[in-house]
Amino acid sequence: MFLNSIHHITESVFDKSFCEKVIQLGDNQKLELAKVKDGNQLNRKSYVNWIKDESLVKQITPIINESNEKSNWNFLLREFEPLQYTVYDVNNQYDWHIDTHQKPYEDKLTRKLSFTICLNDEYTGGDFEMCIPHPSHSKNKYFKFKKVFKQGTIIVFPSHIWHKVHPIISGTRKVLVGWVVGTSFK
Repeated sequence: MFLNSIHHITESVFDKSFCEKVIQLGDNQKLELAKVKDGNQLNRKSYVNWIKDESLVKQITPIINESNEKSNWNFLLREFEPLQYTVYDVNNQYDWHIDTHQKPYEDKLTRKLSFTICLNDEYTGGDFEMCIPHPSHSKNKYFKFKKVFKQGTIIVFPSHIWHKVHPIISGTRKVLVGWVVGTSFK
């Protein structure tokens, strides 16, 4: 699949009250060490819990749909998975990974779009990076977002794109992460 764009960023689309609500919902639940499905815990260190709040999904949905359309992905999307509140402390990171799974879920749905909403910007490090691999390693294309995303900014991208979060140098990075699923690609 060839994509003209591998990400869509909308800066400061969610206001401070939205971000504070998510942080409050996330901080009011117990955070657990994030697990990696393949078992390689060295690949990831962050803390997570799950937020099931339809009012948040309703606010996020138009932005996801707009990103899907403006980026010309035009994926057929069905529903959101539960939202993941993720906290990265100093030295926490998430090395290269993709968000798709080897097989669709039992209901035949698969992750199509991933997104991250920046809830705060009181940290350094934690740069978000993406990569389009190429058989000739020297032709890999890297997209490193060096600046800290401002509070309320969202990045949306196809779930099969390689990405990572660099280690946090100072402060704490708080984000809302999500995935939108649809029928399998054919």
